[in-house]
Amino acid sequence: MVGHVLVQPEVILAAALELDLLAERLAAASAISAPATHVIPSGTEEVSLLAAEHFNQAAISHDRAIAQGVLELHHAAATLRGQLAQYLIQDAVRAAGIAAIQV
Repeated sequence: MVGHVLVQPEVILAAALELDLLAERLAAASAISAPATHVIPSGTEEVSLLAAEHFNQAAISHDRAIAQGVLELHHAAATLRGQLAQYLIQDAVRAAGIAAIQV
């Protein structure tokens, strides 16, 4: 026997909204901290230039990871909304089918 599933659309939509808000907070925090993570060389000698290049490559990698995380959070939110819409459509079709049988 199949168990019952209780789907509360407002809870799913709230979860999707939270994912979008989390993505926005992450993007904002990244934008604020980006200037601090990218450095300029402290001097013109080779060691300072190489050290700054190393730190900047790490900062660029970090920026890319944050951007990917933001995209994935927005994608997860959109997926939740899309799956909920499909569920509600299928639920309405099934309800109409049951109502037609009972009449």
